[in-house]
Amino acid sequence: MHTRFRLAAALWVALAACGCSGAPGGPKTTLVFTGLTGEPDSLNPLVSNEADVFNLSHLYISDLVDSDGRGELYGELATRVPSRENGDVSADGRTIVYHLRRGVRWQDGVPLTARDVVFSYRAVMNPANNVDTRVGYAEVASIAAPDPATVVVHLRRPFSPFIAYFGAPEGFGIFPEHLLGRYPNLNDVPYDQKPIGSGPYRVVEWKRGDSVVFEANPGYWRGKPHIARLIYRIVPDPNARVQVLRTGEVDAIFEADPQQLPQLRSMPGIRVVLTPVNDIHALVFNTADPVVGDRRVRQAVAYAIDRQKLLAVATYGSGIIVDADQPVNGSAYAPSPAGYRYDPAAARKLLDEAGWRGAPGATRSKNGRPLDLDFAIAPQGITGSTLVATVAQRYLNDVGIATRIKPYSPAVMWAVKAAGGIMASGRYQLAYYAWWVLGPDPDDSWQVACDQIPPAGQNLYFWCNHRADAATNDALATWDGPARKRDYAVVAQEIVADVPFFPLWQIRNPSAYRGTLHNFEPSPFGSVFWNAWSWSF
Repeated sequence: MHTRFRLAAALWVALAACGCSGAPGGPKTTLVFTGLTGEPDSLNPLVSNEADVFNLSHLYISDLVDSDGRGELYGELATRVPSRENGDVSADGRTIVYHLRRGVRWQDGVPLTARDVVFSYRAVMNPANNVDTRVGYAEVASIAAPDPATVVVHLRRPFSPFIAYFGAPEGFGIFPEHLLGRYPNLNDVPYDQKPIGSGPYRVVEWKRGDSVVFEANPGYWRGKPHIARLIYRIVPDPNARVQVLRTGEVDAIFEADPQQLPQLRSMPGIRVVLTPVNDIHALVFNTADPVVGDRRVRQAVAYAIDRQKLLAVATYGSGIIVDADQPVNGSAYAPSPAGYRYDPAAARKLLDEAGWRGAPGATRSKNGRPLDLDFAIAPQGITGSTLVATVAQRYLNDVGIATRIKPYSPAVMWAVKAAGGIMASGRYQLAYYAWWVLGPDPDDSWQVACDQIPPAGQNLYFWCNHRADAATNDALATWDGPARKRDYAVVAQEIVADVPFFPLWQIRNPSAYRGTLHNFEPSPFGSVFWNAWSWSF
């Protein structure tokens, strides 16, 4: 059977089974979308290592606070965002109080209470759970639920980004104790395949390799969403995604491949929006490796790449060049110290100084060992990976650095160390990688701090820079915005100088959807789906 026909047939069967697609010419009741990275590794964001699962989970799992279309925090399960001004954060920054909405229920009808918040904290901290980072949560000295609508958290020390982590866009949502409390760990439980949350949609079915079906939750505290059903079509190939949008088999591509922008912009009736997100794409290094552990080699790689040309080829102008870890729309962004501009002569000089020598046009060597790097990519996890790696490979070859491009599935590339992940286990030298700074708080200690090297966190570069670490810790200990911005400027300086990773660009995420969809407003610091409850046709 022809692929396009098979996809269309599968979709028709799914829609016919649910009986909710609407009669021809009648009101539209189902939104079918594709995009993201393809097949999820789990539907439980607590034990997933994929940013897109966090994104998707906003449909069915609620946070205490979330991030809106302007990138500002607002109360979701909490009635308000705790702050010093409203009295919910103590003067010393070590006690935080959350007031929960009354009447919120899990999708099975059981009331959601402060006990669930306490349980969710304990699930994150349970060492038996494969949680990839516990930043923020690890700062809790004690947590209590004095009544069903109040949670009181005491911190071990002042930790200014706590609000953005705890039950928030940079951390994890709130999970049901009555369903999950009996398990010793949550790494492989039925909930991971069909979670029950408190969000605007409930998971109806996950057909591996085909789709995830969501149905509007009539008991959602804001009221039943306007669109009755959402269907996430799992279409890993970006070209196939464009085709099913063109033929009308899907209504939207969320977080589309920038390579498809010319085609998407040419489609009648399709709106294309670019959302600046805290998603920085970079070439990253395993600094524990004996070859790229030499800073001069890392600097040479940075000088060898023409980012402007690579950006134009790979993103069709949707990327924004950044030199360090802070996104241009973030509160701690400041023009970086002089970064790396395309300078192959400087790259060759650095390699000479590091002892890697060779004739022009040949692969360099040192003590009989060729300068030949393993280059890890996840083509199904980051669209355009193969193109970026291939172009970068040519630039590196020009200065005498050979690379072996090694593609992995997202599950293998980004799995936690306990599960043998390529990056967390340090089984790579060079990689093309993307990370989310996520919420509106600029903290990214989970990926740069010395105490976040796997398995403790996501410092996948095995980088420990004591000046950057001191500045990071200082920023975490103060609630003063200008002081924190100065600290993050120091971190940026050390990243540029030491190059644990070489930022290529910050992404403006393309989304393409039919003009009949209203109220679509992706969050720059959170999820595409943060306000799916308000979408309508």
